[in-house]
Amino acid sequence: MFTPRQQRFIEEYLADLNATQAAIRAGYSARTAADIGRQLLRKTPVARAIQSAQAKRSERLEITVDSITNRLMNIADKAEGMSMPAALSVARQSLMDIAKLNGLVIESHETIVRSPEERSARLAELRAERERITRTH
Repeated sequence: MFTPRQQRFIEEYLADLNATQAAIRAGYSARTAADIGRQLLRKTPVARAIQSAQAKRSERLEITVDSITNRLMNIADKAEGMSMPAALSVARQSLMDIAKLNGLVIESHETIVRSPEERSARLAELRAERERITRTH
């Protein structure tokens, strides 16, 4: 069903979810690896094989959205209880991961171009928000 390099790509992709590096490790040229990786991920049989392997791994390890959410909540709760800046950062990241995992936050990789005045205003807003959060914790 797959060529030996395609099969190796699938196995390597599952290791770190990096299509470019998986293509290189599967024996594709480093020069074209990024394009090859993208192309292979778009091929329906390859994508299906990856999804199937991920589902089997999750089942074997008993990983579910609920189990991950519960663990992240425990981490956030413990971190919040420490009341240290680094711990609060861990708590915030854990809560963001929970939101992403449960579809409450969708990451966007858009580039936002702001004028220097807009950047200064946005930085002032973020600093004020950070101060507000620091005062309440």
